[in-house]
This record gives sequence, structure tokens and C-alpha cells, in this order.
Amino acid sequence: MGNKKKYYDLLKNIFALGFGLVGAKGVQFLLLPYFTNVLTTGQYGVIDLVVTFVGLMVPIVTLELSDSVLRFGLSEETNKTDLIQCSTIILAFATLLTIILSPLLYFYKSIREYSPYVVLMIVLQSIRVNSSLYVKSQNRVSVYSMDSALTAFVTAILDIYFISILKIGLQGYFLAELIGTCVSITFLFFVGGIYRNFKLNQPLDKALLKRMLSYSIPLMFNAISWWIASFSDRAMLNLFFSESEVGIYSVAAKIPAIITTLLSVFTQAWIMSAVREYEKERNPIFFERVYKIYSAFLFLSVAALSLVIRPIMKIYVGQDFFKAWYYIPLLLFGTVFLGISNYYGAIYAAAKANLLEIKSTIICAVSNIIMNLIFIPHYSILGAVYATALSYVIVVIVRILDTRKLMHLKISVLDLAMSSALLLALVWLVMQGNIVISVLLFVMLLAWKVGYYFYEYRCV
Repeated sequence: MGNKKKYYDLLKNIFALGFGLVGAKGVQFLLLPYFTNVLTTGQYGVIDLVVTFVGLMVPIVTLELSDSVLRFGLSEETNKTDLIQCSTIILAFATLLTIILSPLLYFYKSIREYSPYVVLMIVLQSIRVNSSLYVKSQNRVSVYSMDSALTAFVTAILDIYFISILKIGLQGYFLAELIGTCVSITFLFFVGGIYRNFKLNQPLDKALLKRMLSYSIPLMFNAISWWIASFSDRAMLNLFFSESEVGIYSVAAKIPAIITTLLSVFTQAWIMSAVREYEKERNPIFFERVYKIYSAFLFLSVAALSLVIRPIMKIYVGQDFFKAWYYIPLLLFGTVFLGISNYYGAIYAAAKANLLEIKSTIICAVSNIIMNLIFIPHYSILGAVYATALSYVIVVIVRILDTRKLMHLKISVLDLAMSSALLLALVWLVMQGNIVISVLLFVMLLAWKVGYYFYEYRCV
């Protein structure tokens, strides 16, 4: 019964998290055709630069507080009032630091005009991210999911109102983001029950604050490294070419980003299960079975999507953005490895192996920068795609080797290599327009996955 409950809890959290996230990403998916028809490639490039920049600054100014909120919130030993009090102190520091550093935005030419929005987005996103992860750590997964869907819906309505009705362009987009974030924070505070433990008139638990910072500060460098891996391609495209190339690349990356976000449903649920399992039994069979099902889903779903991405993009985006389809299959290939790296990232979190996680992401970031410098000047957008995909492959290799130091998992390197080779061949042929042989490779990949796992099951 105990073993079955592990899988039941994992599936329950996946479905609960998926409800809100699929709703939120569904709204964003429907909005992409709208944005690519009402905005220019340059305007869309600016939006992507701002959003990605905010994504970098939140973990820096908050010292990656969100990881501590989730990890310590999941522990039954942590006093929740003390946790919120410590988090509030750090967020107050983050707000002050953001305001002090805000004049530096003047030197970032592409987003200089929108610097007041950027500052507010950093502050409000810091509060929202930590509020949502606290709610999730308290097993209020349904509230967490409702918040995701509600925020996306409110923001979408405001986007259309500000851009198409009031005609205020990019300012309208950023206003919609700010208002949607405020709605989310209010919802989480009251409906998520944060207000019950929000008490600042008691002595500060300095020991907990120190433990939280000791856990989160090293992971700040981890977050920065992931950001570099995802942003350096855009920054270098902007440096060597223009915002238009950034816009095309951003649209191409949007489909893999949606897939990655959907996969994060699994990742978030998996972290919760991995932490509990690691602290109690550390049963490798549970970890191995989850990986086998997850990796098979990754490879087969990405292969299937690659086969139909061109006709989808034909009707999905504006004419100026259609050429982005060519870069999506190879980005999807990289997404498979990003998904696998997130699987191993949960094991890092469970074992509190911060240094190993930081090492792997720094390697990913450095390799991404080096390959961007090599490929982008010669291959433009395709060079950024090469660099992104290869850097994710590298981080998976590093994490497979690292995880062996934490627990012994019987995960087949042969299966990973064969599946990767078949998917890469399929992706390349799709980019060349050879759909017939690509379909044949999909059948071969499906047969390999089914045949290999059937063989492995017989051998056990």
C-alpha cells in the first residue's frame, strides 16, 4: 500500500498542478497569434528581453529565496510563521536593492525606455513567486493551480484591452503584467491562507533565517547560470544582429518554452515526491521507474510534435514570424534534455546537493556562451539554436555522473543514446522537409522504447 501511495501522490500532484498550468499556458498559447499579428518582430523582441531580464534579476535580488521557501516549507519541522517572517525580511531587502540598482537600467539601451515597468515587475514577481511556492509547500496545490490560471486569464484580458482598445503598445503589455501579478499576490495572500501565518510582531528566528540563506544563496548562482544559458543567445543575437532576429528566435523558442512549462508540472510534483522519498526510504526502484516513464514520454511527444510543427506554425503565427518554424524542431530536441536535467535536479534538491547542482549549471552556462560566440556570428539564429541544444545535452551528461555520488540508479545509457540518435535524425529530416522518412524514424523510436522496456522487464 505504501509503495502505491508514492505513485498516487505523484499523479495526484501532477494532475492538480497541471490543471492550473495547462489553463495558464493555454491562455498564453492562444495569445501568441494575437501578439505576432499586432506587434512587430522588434517589439516582440523587446518584450522577450524585458521578461528574460526580470527572470534574471528576481533570483539575484531575492538571493534565490524561492528555493528555500519550497524546501523548508515542505519540512514538517519548520514553523510556518517563522518561515513567512524570514521570507518577508528578505523580500524587503530585495525591494530596497532593486530600487538602489534601478539607475543602471539606463545603460541597457533596448529596455531603457521601460525601466519603471522593469523595476516594478522585479519587485512584484519576487513577492508572487515566493508566495506561490509557500502555498504549494503547504500542499495547497489546488490553490496554487487556480492562481496560475487566474493570473494568466486576467493578464490576457488586460493585454487585449490595453494594446488593441487603448492602443498604448508595449506600455499596455507591461501594465497588464503588473496588474495581473498584483491580482495573483492578493489571491495567494487571502485564499492561499498566507495571512494566517503573517505575523511580524514576534521575535525573528535568526537560526532559520541563516539556514534559509545558507541553502538559497548558493542556488542563486545556479539560477544565474540557467539564466545565462537561456538569455545569452538573445543578448548575442541583439549584439551581432538586431531586435528582429531576437523576435524571430523568441517566437521559435516559445513553443519549446510552452512544452518546458508543461513539463514543469511533472518537475514540481516530482520535487515534492523526491524530497519525501529521499528523506524516508531512498528507494532507487521508485526513482528508476519514474524516470523510465518520464523519458519515454519526453522523446515520443517531442518527436510527434516535430512532425507537425510546420503546418501548425503556418496557421498559428503572423506571416512575418512564420520562418521561425525552421528552428523549432532542434529547440525541441534540446527541450528533451532540459526535461531530463530537471528530473535529476529534483534529486539534487532532495539531497540538498547545492554545490553539485551549481557546478552542472555553471558548466551549462559557460558552454552555452562559448558556443554562442562561435556559432551566432556565422549562423545567426540557427547558431543560437545549436548552442542551446548542445548546452542542455552537456548538463544532462554532467548530472548523470553527479547523481551516482548521491544514490545508485540503474538508468540505461544505451537507451538514452539510442533514443537521442533517433530523435536527432528525425528532427534534422523534418528541418530538411523530408516528412516520409521522419515518420518512419518516429515508428522506429516508438518500437525501440516499447521493445527495450519490455526486454528490460523480462530480464528483471
